Amino acid sequence: MSTKAHLLALSTTIFLLFIVFRLSPFCVYKIDYDGGYVLCVSVFKKFPPISYRDTVASLDSYESFKDRKYNLPPAIDEKEDAVNLSDKNFSDVLARNQHVMVAFYAPWCFWSKKLAPEYKAAATELKGKAVLAKVNAVNEIELAKRWGIQGYPTIYFFVNGVHVDTYYHDRKKDAIVNYIKTKMAGDLYTVMTTENAEHILTAQSTIALGFLNSLKGLEGEVLAAASKLHPDVLFFQTTRADVAKMFLIDPEIKRPALVLLEKESTHLSHFDGPFTISVIDDFISSNKIPLMITYSRETTPLILNSPLKLLWLFAAVHDSEAKSIFRETARAFKGKLLFVYSQMYPKLKGQISDYFGVTGHTSRLIAVASIRKRKKYVLNGELTLSNVKSFALDFLGDKLRNQQSKTALSQIQLQQKLLARLPVPDMMTKEAI
Repeated sequence: MSTKAHLLALSTTIFLLFIVFRLSPFCVYKIDYDGGYVLCVSVFKKFPPISYRDTVASLDSYESFKDRKYNLPPAIDEKEDAVNLSDKNFSDVLARNQHVMVAFYAPWCFWSKKLAPEYKAAATELKGKAVLAKVNAVNEIELAKRWGIQGYPTIYFFVNGVHVDTYYHDRKKDAIVNYIKTKMAGDLYTVMTTENAEHILTAQSTIALGFLNSLKGLEGEVLAAASKLHPDVLFFQTTRADVAKMFLIDPEIKRPALVLLEKESTHLSHFDGPFTISVIDDFISSNKIPLMITYSRETTPLILNSPLKLLWLFAAVHDSEAKSIFRETARAFKGKLLFVYSQMYPKLKGQISDYFGVTGHTSRLIAVASIRKRKKYVLNGELTLSNVKSFALDFLGDKLRNQQSKTALSQIQLQQKLLARLPVPDMMTKEAI
């Protein structure tokens, strides 16, 4: 058969397949497995011809699949309350869960066998609140070696993927449960090596580090009490000058000293007030919030629960100048207003801008004084640095006139359940600027 004939046959086949998929009903399935997922297309069957029905997500059409974003961790056995980890899913499970306890064990070890039923019972009680996982260190030799496991069982506790503590307490169910609940409420951890400090600095968490005179005494007690007020921040203490230096603290500074590393913008804030619980609380509260938050499903709770007034920039695509002006203004009002950035995409329906009544191809600045009272203000002038700063200052001083009608405001019921259902374009990032 000639090349021309081959091409003709191929084009005919492609055309017929196109007709089949356009005119025939078909289903798209996502099947999870350890290490990832696979997509299956079934033209005539309701379910794919394999026995994975519990892990299959059925979609109505290809269009509905395109509109949904699958970015899930590798599947774990949900029947087991204590999750089995391997080198394949270890990092993902730590990254996707805020509080994780991991027990490295050996099947032949007497103490590992004694721990097993207590650990399983603790996992059952805490299911849905924290993850208790286990690693068979005999099978996962490289994983155990990477984490420096030299004896069994070795139990580590992780917060936001950071190894913050090693469990040395009673190995009974109640002791394990109480320990984890205490850690979930916020706690103070100790870092005394540059290796651990380097690992902490690479974590995707907001971190506070106290450079103290002593690990025991009033300074540590004050920092520990402050940590209870901010369970979303990881608090560490150290007396080592080399560790403090890695957090850009002058080793010769008068102690106690404190810094806060905000995770989104990697901005480092230095504390310079009296070392008391209330003053530290105010410092953490005002500095743990990013200069700018990019709107997404993940940042919705932070936006809704913020005690600050909201200033929104709905930016047109590629309008980098408006974004730069907004960020510069945010620096001047840090801790006073919450700056929320959202990019508008042409022809995309269901964007958050639609719920604010913002349309068109021009960047717009919106101030939301109160979601509950439904007050919205719009900057009608040009988006210049002086105009935006003046608008923000008037907004902060309650000098703006309400420009939103009651009818239009009925569209802006920004309760968490509603916002959670709004689509977030794949092009948008959850990271703050």
